[in-house]
Amino acid sequence: MDSALNPTVSEIVIRLLVSLVIGLVIGLEREIQHKAAGLRTSVLICIGATIFTIASLMFHGEGIMADPSRIAAQIVTGIGFLGAGTIIQTRASVHGLTTAATIWLMASLGLAVGLGAFVLAIGGGLLALIVLHPLQAVEKVLKGKKSTFNYSVTLTECGPALEKIMQALQSSPSEVKQLRARRLDEARQ
Repeated sequence: MDSALNPTVSEIVIRLLVSLVIGLVIGLEREIQHKAAGLRTSVLICIGATIFTIASLMFHGEGIMADPSRIAAQIVTGIGFLGAGTIIQTRASVHGLTTAATIWLMASLGLAVGLGAFVLAIGGGLLALIVLHPLQAVEKVLKGKKSTFNYSVTLTECGPALEKIMQALQSSPSEVKQLRARRLDEARQ
């Protein structure tokens, strides 16, 4: 039987160590960037996915009716809940998408290591570092110095003054994400 699908004790130890190193390297980058899912989280996700994958292979090889692909699918599903917990939506923006994607990626790298696909896992980890660090600088340049401002305007009459404000907003280069108008007597309720 293929060694990748029926790992020996030494191969299991090597897979766990490779998973640890990949989790440490990517986790360190996230920790330096002060992200919610930093060093320990990345390491634990990567090692956890590796353990689940190795266990599913071992059970499958022992004649137990187990399908390793189902374990992989459950890893993806379970990690989705962790990732969703890192996404924060406010009125003006969404934060945590990259952190959620990194959590998802860490699980995939751990799964690849658990299968013995070291080239896939290490290559994916290196690509992730390129996306997370150098591309962050490129993204900032492309976005420019984009800022978000919230304005509150109180008018005694909504007619012509509100129309002038609307025209000014439409002709400005800024993006208007939300605009609400209500009567002052409604605002006091």
